[in-house]
Amino acid sequence: MEERLEMPEAGVRTVVLSDAAGLRVEFVERPGSSPVSHADPFTATAAQTFTHLALQVPNLDAAFTRLTVECGAGQVSPPAPGVTEGMRFAYVTDPEGNLLELIEMSRG
Repeated sequence: MEERLEMPEAGVRTVVLSDAAGLRVEFVERPGSSPVSHADPFTATAAQTFTHLALQVPNLDAAFTRLTVECGAGQVSPPAPGVTEGMRFAYVTDPEGNLLELIEMSRG
């Protein structure tokens, strides 16, 4: 985690995560907001809205553990093989219920 900001005047708080390559992802939470909930990634596509954000990560197991254990992300589906050879994926949710897909591509 790079930084955590509390903005009480706006009623939000943010967390910025970054990696060694310079990728920065900011998550914003508004306590009391209404989450959008989808049972799985395929059900989410039935609504005309943001369904999920996919992020490629170098180490899926480490990213999944960091997000779910250290950062409190919700577990939707644990790391598993994808339909494309050499791909693995997992799904988590952020504090507001947004669906995040983590993708790892083998270097082979």
